[in-house]
Amino acid sequence: MNRLPSVATLEGEVLPEAVLDARAMCSMNFARDEFSKLEKILLTFVIPAMGGYDNELACDIARHIEQTRIFSRNFCWPHRHLGSSHGVVGKRPRVDGGAKS
Repeated sequence: MNRLPSVATLEGEVLPEAVLDARAMCSMNFARDEFSKLEKILLTFVIPAMGGYDNELACDIARHIEQTRIFSRNFCWPHRHLGSSHGVVGKRPRVDGGAKS
């Protein structure tokens, strides 16, 4: 009987799935909104004041903005509604007038 060789060997440790509760997702919603405000300031005022994208530092700022959105999955956008039980999207409980728990 012919046996096929093993294609891949897994090494390392299997980690349990990360979990976000509703309160943590509410904070992610707030972080997303705050990041959007910072992004608007940087793209509307700071980068043009630096001479636009001809300036290497302005390009670095824009790249970091994009990478933050991509690698945070836009602050867990697919799960954004989970946090609504702890505050309106974009508002933190007891801080920004969000729902009290």
